[in-house]
Amino acid sequence: MARPRIFLSHSSSKCTSESGCRCVEYLNAMEAHVRSGGCDPVVDRSVLIGGVEWNKRILREVKSAHGLIVLISPHALSSFYVMEEVIIATAERVASDDRYGIMPVLLPGVRRADLKETGLEKLDLGRFDMVDWPAAAGPEAPPDEILSALRPLVERMGGVPHPEVTDFVAGLITDVSDAALEKTASVLGVATLAYATDHSRHLVAQGLLTERPVRHPGDKCALKDAFKSFLHQVREPACRADIVDTVVPFARVPKDDAEGLRRVASEDGDRVALLRSTLGETPDMYVRRASESPEPWVVRKPVPGMGALGFAEELIAEIRDVLLHEILFDIPCDDATLDRYLARHEERSGPFTIVLHHPPDDRLLETLLAEFPRLLFLFAHEQAGADSGGGTHLRLEGMTLGQEQDMVRTHREFRSRR
Repeated sequence: MARPRIFLSHSSSKCTSESGCRCVEYLNAMEAHVRSGGCDPVVDRSVLIGGVEWNKRILREVKSAHGLIVLISPHALSSFYVMEEVIIATAERVASDDRYGIMPVLLPGVRRADLKETGLEKLDLGRFDMVDWPAAAGPEAPPDEILSALRPLVERMGGVPHPEVTDFVAGLITDVSDAALEKTASVLGVATLAYATDHSRHLVAQGLLTERPVRHPGDKCALKDAFKSFLHQVREPACRADIVDTVVPFARVPKDDAEGLRRVASEDGDRVALLRSTLGETPDMYVRRASESPEPWVVRKPVPGMGALGFAEELIAEIRDVLLHEILFDIPCDDATLDRYLARHEERSGPFTIVLHHPPDDRLLETLLAEFPRLLFLFAHEQAGADSGGGTHLRLEGMTLGQEQDMVRTHREFRSRR
């Protein structure tokens, strides 16, 4: 899971043992405190290497971080570099629509009044939640407010199992009003933060993507109630479709099956999974869930014609035609070149997946794997979960017939709404 990177801006060049200054102790304590809260602290000493233009490297680190904590010590009040780092962080905050966090922390020996007539005052740090580090607490006890302020960022990025998909769904519900957002959160059993709409959207997205199995078709379901409470406010039909296409598989497909399919896709051996299913959309949703990315793996479903060749030969020919068109853009090549192109495709977009609505057959499997070792094959058929055929390949647990029908019915119902 991703962890937010928090840059620690400070000035401790004048801090020496002879001076009695404890700035470095406070910096070290803050570094450990931020790490304990689920973030990765970024400090200048950890990123600078010999021979680099240190100031440019530091500013790049500020820009690439997810937030900045500025430790305002007596030294920092007159530090050009601290002021420059805060300026860059402020620009990043504007560019990110206030998602880049900035937190000023006043160290012992500095009061708010001390900011007057300094460069930091001109940056209007008072508009951010400023934290006082009491002298009596010492470096051993950083203020609790620091981790409380970082919590929304940690939950959005590091506290969810699939942060990219959560971020994707959160971006699709920006049209939803605060009232509908709160109602949806209540339906899903999600606790939001007042006056933090952006964070609330991520919590709602996380709630939508939570697995919510049903026992029987027609059972009351928080997911359906949530869709009814907010989906109509999403203006763009394409965005509504993306929400339904993404959320339903995460809410219904069993997590263990998704992990199993992802594990098979990452292995070097035979890439075959067997899924007992009766509806055509079911394997697509399994692949969508296993992809764990805003862009799911490419899925193709070849249907061999009734030509003069046998079934296996017709299937192989059609798969080759699909790969020629999809991967090579109709430019012929040999098998070795095709294998390299498939490897590059997999690095960028995940395994190229072939879904076959056909019962597994040992001889067919052997033929397909010999011809296409880099493809992922998912056999989705009502007999795919039987003991016959398929050898030792992964048999996904699947769903009951009622659960499968409920998943597809839910997808069709809300996908068709305009």
